[in-house]
Amino acid sequence: MNSAVFYSSKTDMWATPQDFFDALDAEFHFTLDACAVKENAKCAAYYTPEQNGLDQPWTGRVWCNPPYGRNVGQWVKRLTTLLRGICRYATACPH
Repeated sequence: MNSAVFYSSKTDMWATPQDFFDALDAEFHFTLDACAVKENAKCAAYYTPEQNGLDQPWTGRVWCNPPYGRNVGQWVKRLTTLLRGICRYATACPH
């Protein structure tokens, strides 16, 4: 895997560091990665850009590291809409 592309400003897809995800997964046991590609999916079940995770059902315990581009607000909106006071989702968001 060429992970260098995930840390480049030439793309809006930045992979979550595996040790960071593993620490959170140990507590939350994620079952779905809502925004991934095969090379960086953190769960066996995941949605690709072609599937558009924004339009798919989010079930189980959902991990989402959205693309940090112009549409990041849509991902945050979807996440907050689904929370409804119950925190079963985690995401890596910029400060």
